[in-house]
Amino acid sequence: MKTNLLIHEVAAQLKAAQQILIISHMSPDADAYGSSCGLALALRAAGKQVLCLNESGVSERLSFIPGAAQTVSQPPIEKFDLYCIVDCGELKRVGDGLKEYVSGLHPLLNIDHHISNDFFADLNYVVPDASSTSELIYLILKEAGFPLSADVASALFTGITGDTGSFRYASTTAQVFSVAEALVKAGARPDLISQNLYSRVRRQSVQVSAEAMSKMDFFADGRCAWIVVPRELAERYGAEREDTEGLVERGRDIEGVVISAFLREEEGVWKVSLRSKNSKYNVSQIASRFGGGGHTMAAAFRWKQSFDELSEKLRAELIALF
Repeated sequence: MKTNLLIHEVAAQLKAAQQILIISHMSPDADAYGSSCGLALALRAAGKQVLCLNESGVSERLSFIPGAAQTVSQPPIEKFDLYCIVDCGELKRVGDGLKEYVSGLHPLLNIDHHISNDFFADLNYVVPDASSTSELIYLILKEAGFPLSADVASALFTGITGDTGSFRYASTTAQVFSVAEALVKAGARPDLISQNLYSRVRRQSVQVSAEAMSKMDFFADGRCAWIVVPRELAERYGAEREDTEGLVERGRDIEGVVISAFLREEEGVWKVSLRSKNSKYNVSQIASRFGGGGHTMAAAFRWKQSFDELSEKLRAELIALF
């Protein structure tokens, strides 16, 4: 059975390595970029050679995060002393294009906060109680004594903001506020970060979101919201994947809704996000039955078969929760 490293052991691994490749999950969110870029910037400042790899490459919406624009999407030719995978609950979250490559990397260090993490790496540091992987990276950097520049602080603060829903979720502990305070003191600007995260909405996003929300379905006596964005709808408005970010939360936030399901078709694959308003309803367990995972109140999975079969099975699983 693979065990969890202690934080000082993680710090020692990072301090000992000189060439480090950092990998984050496909379709990256604020925490994926925040944790990977924040770690990379701190390690570079310590004199190490570091590269960030993500199957999706550079996200336009999150390109304001320091270091994000230098993220590459293709595996590098060179070898590294240490391979670090962040914010991935399971190995396949790196994406189909990178899964085989990453599975052959050693030593692989897994830093994550998902409750569904299966300790897939040679070295694992998984803390399900943490608000975000960015929070963990801050604590690791502090343990290792690495410098905390304004850019590092900004990247990590962005990751924490994203994964806590702007400090609204139950994962927002006293420690999270302590970490956030330290990051602001180091130069992070909450106002600018919030503007970049929430006040840069593309017209295509408004258009596709408006139509998807207008066709939203409710079932289980109104306790479940069901939002679908087929490929045709996205293409009609020229909407990208990032233009539908947040729709699953908008469904969850409706009064009377307990669970929101968002289904987006992308190149023959249905990408499903689940959100719960109450920890009593564990959507991570639902996602795991479809090959995915995540947190108790936020989870996801991918489906490559027919939409009708997906709809029938997923609705039945959600109704069974009540």
